[in-house]
Amino acid sequence: MNQTAINYGKVLFLLGVDRQIVAEAADIWEESEPLREAMESPVVGAGEKHRLIERIFPKEIQAFLKVVCDNREVDLLPDMFQAYGKWYDESEKIRRGILYYVEKPAEEQLTRIEKKLCSQLKCNEVKLALEPLPELIGGFVIRIGDLEIDRSLRGSINCMKEKLVTGTPKV
Repeated sequence: MNQTAINYGKVLFLLGVDRQIVAEAADIWEESEPLREAMESPVVGAGEKHRLIERIFPKEIQAFLKVVCDNREVDLLPDMFQAYGKWYDESEKIRRGILYYVEKPAEEQLTRIEKKLCSQLKCNEVKLALEPLPELIGGFVIRIGDLEIDRSLRGSINCMKEKLVTGTPKV
């Protein structure tokens, strides 16, 4: 993600556009290849692009999209939407991460994990994407930013190996 996309994402956030509207616009953009081709085409005029924006996108985001279009930066829209999400999460103290697992955790177990992480990270909400990773053998690994919590059988085995080889645990 380049600085231009980050700046646009911040502007979109500062404009106060609702997260649902941004998500809807991102979905529209992602789902329509003909739309992306028309908006990125130098052959299609600015007026035509503006009319497309007015017909397809929610009213609350149209002015922003027209400016992006006029500046010929529509190819950066996915990164702009992503940057908006990061600004939003930061303002709401939401942390996102990934939980790698062998056996998918039950919903109540996942809720307990997220609540404990909220307390540990001093944030309002933790949202974990779930991703299977069979090579963990058992247990799970959580990654949120620089934080990694390894409660996997593979991690325990590696730690024991390290203790046996060096006489001290790997930190």
